[in-house]
Amino acid sequence: MREFRLGLIGAGRMGQVHLRAASESLLVEVTAVVEPVAATRLALERSGIKTYETADEMIDAGEIDGVLIATPSKTHVENITNIAARGLPILCEKPCGVTAEEARKAAEAAEQFKVHLQIGYWRRFVPELEKLRQNIRSGLLGEPYLISCFQWDETPPAASFRATGGGALIDMGVHEFDQMRWLTGQEPSNIRVAASKTTFAGKVEGDPDAVQLLCDLSGGGVGLVSLGRRFPPGDACWAQVFGTSGFEEVRFFWPPNGEAVFLNALRSQLEDFVQAARGGVSQGATAQDAVTALAIAEAATEVLSV
Repeated sequence: MREFRLGLIGAGRMGQVHLRAASESLLVEVTAVVEPVAATRLALERSGIKTYETADEMIDAGEIDGVLIATPSKTHVENITNIAARGLPILCEKPCGVTAEEARKAAEAAEQFKVHLQIGYWRRFVPELEKLRQNIRSGLLGEPYLISCFQWDETPPAASFRATGGGALIDMGVHEFDQMRWLTGQEPSNIRVAASKTTFAGKVEGDPDAVQLLCDLSGGGVGLVSLGRRFPPGDACWAQVFGTSGFEEVRFFWPPNGEAVFLNALRSQLEDFVQAARGGVSQGATAQDAVTALAIAEAATEVLSV
């Protein structure tokens, strides 16, 4: 079976990471890239990848089997709608828009044109988290009464990104909300939020440098989501499960090995997408998962604003 020919839309920070992840796969190859920046296109062409200024140009060339969208979140819905109308399967970077309504529109477009739409919640492909999920679902830890999910970045992103990304609860939090639901099979409600008042240089109004969220879980336990923009040891994500008969902590993304974990998960996610695009069953996040994660993030952001 030949390699799946993937077209990448957006060769910015995340697009470049996906290129690295795909380069290690035997199932998928990025054969074309859409990128508006001429210098970036030239660099990619030197490495043998065809480039285009627009998605329509890339699709019209007829040399791709599916599309990966790695453009800014505010452009996700427009890109998904356009690609779905051309009949190609889509893997879209999270969060699939910046509002739950945008994610719903994306889901509707995929349904209308009968194409596979998968959302890039890559943590579903981290082996340590898959094992933790099995332990929770099998009852090995008893009844979980506290699930804690942490995401702390070494340094904040650029102020321009923070001003347009929806704030930490949307930009970062959707990962934790999806992860918590996926790990436990439970739904959060009754959200409470606290934000740090610490003032750092470069702080953006409406996007505090640290946010802590508590919620009730439908199984009777409590969920904790901890988000931070400044963590001197480096970018880190970890999870803790307190159960009635056990405790488990998984530092699945931790300095200095976080990048390798990330790349491996992205590669596994790409290969899962390829299998699904060819008619198999995906283990990845659906458009409805994206809608739910964004709805929780929106509710939390509203609580924070109050």
